[in-house]
Amino acid sequence: MTPILEVKNLSKTFYGVKKHVALSNVSFDMNRGEVVCLVGPSGSGKSTLLRCLAGLEEADKGEIVLLGEHNISQYDEKATDAIKDNISFVFQDFNLWPHKTVMENITFAPVLKKKMSVDEAKKTASSLLKRFDLYDKKDIYPDFLSGGQKQRVAIIRALAMQPKLLLLDEITSALDPELISSVFNLIKILAKEGQSMLIVTHHLKFATEIADKILFLDNGHLVQESSARDFVFAQKNPRIADFLRSVSLDKEEISIYRGTDQFQAFQIGVLKRLKSGSSICVPGSSGDRWFDVMGDSYKIYDKERIEKNISWKMTMYEESPRDKETRLLHPELNEYRLMPKNLKNPANYFVVEDAVVIQVFGEKGDEPAIIEIKNKSVAESYMSYFKLLWDQSEPIK
Repeated sequence: MTPILEVKNLSKTFYGVKKHVALSNVSFDMNRGEVVCLVGPSGSGKSTLLRCLAGLEEADKGEIVLLGEHNISQYDEKATDAIKDNISFVFQDFNLWPHKTVMENITFAPVLKKKMSVDEAKKTASSLLKRFDLYDKKDIYPDFLSGGQKQRVAIIRALAMQPKLLLLDEITSALDPELISSVFNLIKILAKEGQSMLIVTHHLKFATEIADKILFLDNGHLVQESSARDFVFAQKNPRIADFLRSVSLDKEEISIYRGTDQFQAFQIGVLKRLKSGSSICVPGSSGDRWFDVMGDSYKIYDKERIEKNISWKMTMYEESPRDKETRLLHPELNEYRLMPKNLKNPANYFVVEDAVVIQVFGEKGDEPAIIEIKNKSVAESYMSYFKLLWDQSEPIK
């Protein structure tokens, strides 16, 4: 597969009162559908890298190849057109036009640059606004929106251009803590759907939940490129280990995810974080209801699970038709046991590493939800109960 982005020996130096090397021979590839997070201390070159990719800064040397065919580091007319056609940039300070309504902000660029008709641009904008619960704000001016709403509109404006690659630069740095989750949830949904994204963030927990890989920059140098899991849990670089100690990973907290999109995005995100060969332990399978909620996203989930060899260990009172189909299709990845009827079933939770994930389905037609409890002691307690159920249950063959 041709990478969506190839960066080769990219360098950039600023000259002012003092010479500042922002980037020094930075090289990496990014595949289609990947989410790559750029992390590192302030002044490490993260934002400069994004600006070079977006054509907002000219690199001194190196190559940037987009879609395997466009050398956008030439910074000529062809490169500019390739960037406009394929890349959208979301800034940390929103950059919404204050004299235009939300709808006008979103439709302006598609009409001007993509040559969409006004009606087509409005249809696209309306669909995105409805999807992300902002349709009622379409005729509002940005000054009357909250910070979180402004940033979500800025992301929707970028998506309306139908970019192959989305660049996001510290998109929550200007937001109050209570507004950050709404923006993060939108990004998680986009990740689930395979939108290629390169994200500069100082929220390391968010990066570990969403990223296929993490790039650590320091003083303009790419120090490390690794999976999100290895970056946090198998870190051997002393400089990066010091950085990790200096930031909060929010290792103990309760998070709530509401709605089908967030439910699906969370489930796929769990697989991205898990080490290959891991197990997900589920006391009390929710059977076909879980598959119904996952919908078409189950194909993405199943592909990721098979590729990473992640097994399900589940106890249940009876095997649903869909559970049986899944078990027979991949018996090496699905081990189910039938519980005695006299055992009380704490249905709809599973344990992964140091977290307990409670799944709330309600009645058919209700929106699902997830409650994630990140607490090592709580996870160990739940895991102990799972082992008790497992030992007293009979294997399904």
